[in-house]
Amino acid sequence: MPHVFTDLEGLRIAMEMEKRGEAFYRRAARISRSEETVALLDRLASEEQGHFTRFQALYDAECAARPAGCDEAYDPEVSAYLSAIAADIIFPGGLMALRQFGFENPEAVFRAAIASEKDSILFYSELALCACDAHARDIFTEIAQQEREHMTRLQRSLDDRSKR
Repeated sequence: MPHVFTDLEGLRIAMEMEKRGEAFYRRAARISRSEETVALLDRLASEEQGHFTRFQALYDAECAARPAGCDEAYDPEVSAYLSAIAADIIFPGGLMALRQFGFENPEAVFRAAIASEKDSILFYSELALCACDAHARDIFTEIAQQEREHMTRLQRSLDDRSKR
């Protein structure tokens, strides 16, 4: 039987996905020798860090709104499970997948980032559709919208580069 995510689990997955994205971009920046690509990767890592902060705030607000707070503490096994889910959604294949396009190619970095955002949008949209209550649905819809806006900005940046 498939696992049904609670709103808190969904938010934890969202936070894990953003941490994974930030770490991915920071590792790629250490490998790249192109100043332009390193600057782009650093910018993307900072954006993921900002998303993590927003999702953490949503998580904290949800905990504060509950009578018992976040007593639903995640043991190491559950945390590892949620991290594994995030790993399957964001940048599957890690740096090796990006390597095929080249760490020196900003267009490839944009395409990888856009693909990652698309995967995130699909995941959160699915969570919203499957949510058991309207409040959880609203949370996942909001996260999907934030990811959609980020993907749109990335696509515009890629389009602007193509026009040069």
